[in-house]
Amino acid sequence: MNFFAEKRMSRIERIESIWRKENVLLKVFCEKGNYVFKKISGNELNEIERIKLLKRTYPDLVTELRVFDEDSYVMDFICGRNFFDLQESEKVERISLCGRLLNEAWKGREAERKDIRESIWKSFEKYRKKSARFFDENELRNVDLYLFEDVPDLPSHNDLNAANVLYDGRIQLIDPSEEGYNDTARDVGRYCASVFFNQYDYFGQDKRKCLELSEVFLGNFEGEIVERARYFIGESFMSFINFDTKTSDKKVLKKLALNTFNCKKQLISALEEGLD
Repeated sequence: MNFFAEKRMSRIERIESIWRKENVLLKVFCEKGNYVFKKISGNELNEIERIKLLKRTYPDLVTELRVFDEDSYVMDFICGRNFFDLQESEKVERISLCGRLLNEAWKGREAERKDIRESIWKSFEKYRKKSARFFDENELRNVDLYLFEDVPDLPSHNDLNAANVLYDGRIQLIDPSEEGYNDTARDVGRYCASVFFNQYDYFGQDKRKCLELSEVFLGNFEGEIVERARYFIGESFMSFINFDTKTSDKKVLKKLALNTFNCKKQLISALEEGLD
C-alpha cells in the first residue's frame, strides 16, 4: 500500500481477535504513527460504510478511517483497552463512563422515527431458531413488539460487545456491523449483556459485580431506551447460548434469556435471578 510507504512502515504485528478468528487484523508500525489494517470476511463487507456513517455522526466515538478498499481498510491505531483488559478496580468507573459518553453522543439529536417491528420479529425468529435445541417447544415463542413501533432512526453500531469498546481516557468504538435497521437501544442492550455475562463467565462468577456493572451502565439512559434495550439483552443471551462458555453451564444463559424476556420482572431482578 502506498499509504504505508508514505508513512515509512517499520514492522507489522498480528492482533488476535477474541471471537472473530477469521478476520486478518494487523498493527502496522510506522515512523509517522501506528495503524490497524483489517481484511474483512465476506459477511461483513458493509462494515466500512457503517464506520464512515458513525464517524460522520459521532466523530468523537470513532477513530479516523484512512484508506479503504472493497474488503479491507486502515484506521488509526487506538492505544486503548477493552473490557477484558481492565483491572477489576477500574471496571465500574469505566463502564459508567461508557454509558455516559454514549448517552451524550445520542441525546438531543433530531431523528426521523420509524416502525421497526418487522425487523425485530425477524431477528427474534432468527435467534430463536438458532437456539431451538436449548429451549422447550413452548418457550420463547413470542415477544412484545409495541416498543418498536416508533423508534428514533439514529445510526447504531449494531455489534457493541465487551471487545468492541476501547478505553483510553475516553471511549472508541470498533468493528461495527451493518444489520439493516438502526436502534441505539440495541447498542445499550448488547453491551450490557456482553459485560454482564462475560464478567460472570470469565472473572469468578461474582454475581454482585455483574449486577453493579449493569446498574451503573444502564443508569445513564432514559427509560424508553432501557425498555427497548431489555429486548436486546434477552436476544444476546439467546445468541450467546450457541457459543462456548468459559466456566458457565448453558443452563445459566437459558435462564437469563427466559427471565429477561419475562416483562413482569424488573430488569435488574430478572438478571439477578438468572444467576441464582
